[in-house]
Amino acid sequence: MVYVAVLANINGNLPALAKALETIEELKEKGYEIEKYYVLGNIVGLFPYPEEVIDTLDDLIRNNAVKVIRGEFDQVIAASDPHAEGPDYVDKTGYSEYIKKALKYTWDKLGHKGREFIRDLPIYLVDRIGKNDIFGVYGSPLNPFEGKVLPDQPTSYYEAIMRPVKDYEILFVASPRYPVNAMTRYGRVICPGSIGYPPGKNHKATFALVDVSTLHTKFMEIDYEGEKKLIEEKIKRENLPEELVKVLYRGRV
Repeated sequence: MVYVAVLANINGNLPALAKALETIEELKEKGYEIEKYYVLGNIVGLFPYPEEVIDTLDDLIRNNAVKVIRGEFDQVIAASDPHAEGPDYVDKTGYSEYIKKALKYTWDKLGHKGREFIRDLPIYLVDRIGKNDIFGVYGSPLNPFEGKVLPDQPTSYYEAIMRPVKDYEILFVASPRYPVNAMTRYGRVICPGSIGYPPGKNHKATFALVDVSTLHTKFMEIDYEGEKKLIEEKIKRENLPEELVKVLYRGRV
């Protein structure tokens, strides 16, 4: 069987991304043929490894192993440079102060080269897996960055979201941090869950593994609990807001 791996919400969390990639390699050793990786956005954002995450993804892109699109926080970084006011652009967003500080930190750490990498990322993913056409976006088809696709909704809810892209068999979205696998009369809506932004205290980080022939989807859990202390220490060392430590452990402030 041939699969694709779908990841989202890395949020500058290198240890979480590394654990996800390690899990994918372990699956390959067990016989899973994983032909492509998709990353649906928010590759940077809250946590203090933006350069390292981009370097890792850039290597995978160069090896034709991954396709990456922009997420909500990525778009803020992209929009703030070079034609806007730079990091001061972040102040015009409606985010909480701790998020603004994290985004300004990310802007500075990325430098021109890193910000250019994000600006070069597409907003939408359009591809074909097996005999199936797929469409991917961070938020929702009509609102790519601020749109939200909620989990545990009735079928009619997902049909309304899927309708604008009904010519595709799968719609991949990243906006909820919890896994979603909803079948509609138009096609399937899949959210892989979250890698680097913890969905909650009692929830594991997840990515999706999709069979390209049957579209059967598994949600694979990853565990980077052992690395969270290192992430916490770097948050404090970089003088980032203490709220990020709460997000790291609880998924919220």
